[in-house]
Amino acid sequence: MQKCILLSQSNAFMIYGFCRVLDYMVDNKIISACGIDFGTSNSTIGICTNNTTKLIALEGNSPILKSSIFFSTEDGAHYIGQNGVDKYFDGYPGRLMLSLKSILGSYLAQEKIVVCKKSISYIEIIGLVLQHIKTTAEASLNTELTKVILGRPVRYHDYDDAKDNLAQSTMKEIALAQGFKEVAFQFEPIAAALDYESTINSEELALIVDIGGGTSDFTIIKINGKHKTSDRKEDILANCGIHIGGTDFDRELSLNSMMPLLGKGSLMKSVSGSFIEVPSSIYYDLTTWHLLSFLYSHKTINNLKQVYAAAKDKMLIQRALYVLQKRLGHYLLSTVEKAKISLSQQTNLNVDLSILEENLELIITRGQFEQSCVTLISQLETTINSTLNQARIKASNINSVFVTGGTTQIPSVYNCIKTLFPNAKFVTGDIFGSVGKGLAIQAQRTWGSYL
Repeated sequence: MQKCILLSQSNAFMIYGFCRVLDYMVDNKIISACGIDFGTSNSTIGICTNNTTKLIALEGNSPILKSSIFFSTEDGAHYIGQNGVDKYFDGYPGRLMLSLKSILGSYLAQEKIVVCKKSISYIEIIGLVLQHIKTTAEASLNTELTKVILGRPVRYHDYDDAKDNLAQSTMKEIALAQGFKEVAFQFEPIAAALDYESTINSEELALIVDIGGGTSDFTIIKINGKHKTSDRKEDILANCGIHIGGTDFDRELSLNSMMPLLGKGSLMKSVSGSFIEVPSSIYYDLTTWHLLSFLYSHKTINNLKQVYAAAKDKMLIQRALYVLQKRLGHYLLSTVEKAKISLSQQTNLNVDLSILEENLELIITRGQFEQSCVTLISQLETTINSTLNQARIKASNINSVFVTGGTTQIPSVYNCIKTLFPNAKFVTGDIFGSVGKGLAIQAQRTWGSYL
């Protein structure tokens, strides 16, 4: 499931990397640069001036923006971030879309859907979110932002290079369409390394671990807090990534704990009269953020009604029908996400599901959650070992491990990494902001940024 890139190879250093510093002016107008971390779950935008990094508030006083959009059929407007999510869960009619980054490089990106009686592509929808980030920051800074370093995972797609390249080129087109004049990319773990390097005064061989909502990235890099040179290619020993993130942990928790309450794994009578398991595809779609909206169609509901007619335990399928008819898929997956976060702090949890059925409750233990994620954690461990192999070093050679991204806070994930590097110094960065800060540093080093 993993694919690695050794960035010290000349043909692999495809990103701007650590570039020169420029005092950049055109027609006496100062051109401002920024860094944007457009994430699967959350997004940030940052600037760096005089070696001071700042994330810009995007939602109230918070620099963290939920990477989501809600199209309201009530007023025909769209709402970005948590504001839109709240409206949807408060019962406002419309369409909620999350995990949009997962669409990049897939056939869905070019497809158009009808929202608020208008036809719009997913590329345009991502553009609306990016536009909101850009214009919100410009209003806060009272200046135009025309140059951007966009973060990207080491791999958008694990094995398909064509899709991986398409994802980046699509993101570049989206950024240009929103008014950026120059667009460059940096790997997200390298951006996190820049943020970490800005806080130290020593030389270290560091493993950077960035596990976000959609991807997991690992970089082994030589960092030096005292003498930061512009060309850093030789400092980057290895860069590996795998398409596993927080949304995958959500899915596994839901599939193993919640979906059985909706009929997953239950039986139905086949045409021959024997009993077979009900089709599982609907349950996988119910646990995948960017596929939820497709489930609410008449065709899907009618297909499930046929399953209901043949089901051995009709009550379970009736619950699944209710979820589709009432469009509760987003609510259930959001509930699972919250349960995942809670189980990082406590060992067991009672989940109220009375929205489906009176007095219905789901009890989940941390042990059950960890058991459901054994395969995911094993894949993360394999990818870390591949990173070490690419760098041709042993785990004992690593001086420090810098972790960022919300998924690193899952105890079983953190403990897995800790076990692999028992002698290394562990540093937890700004969980949701390190990448954005590092991208801002990269923007200043690339173009200069004077506000």
